[in-house]
Amino acid sequence: MANLTEQQAEELARRAAREAMEDLMEKLGVDTSDFLEVQKDFAHLRQQRKASDQIGVWTRRILLGIFITTVCGILFAGIKSGLKGLL
Repeated sequence: MANLTEQQAEELARRAAREAMEDLMEKLGVDTSDFLEVQKDFAHLRQQRKASDQIGVWTRRILLGIFITTVCGILFAGIKSGLKGLL
């Protein structure tokens, strides 16, 4: 076993890596027999993540808009009330 050629060692390492990767994927619940479907699943997950991120961005924008509008309304009402008292 200690007298492996470089090519044999590379083949042994590739086989061990392949088996470890397949074992890990099986433990994660990924079907390793059809990688095209796995790629489609990951692409779908990426789209869902990006959509979720966009919802968060738009929610923050809307809340900021509501806050700014409220502050402007309060300032306007205060200014209007103050001017009404002067006249």
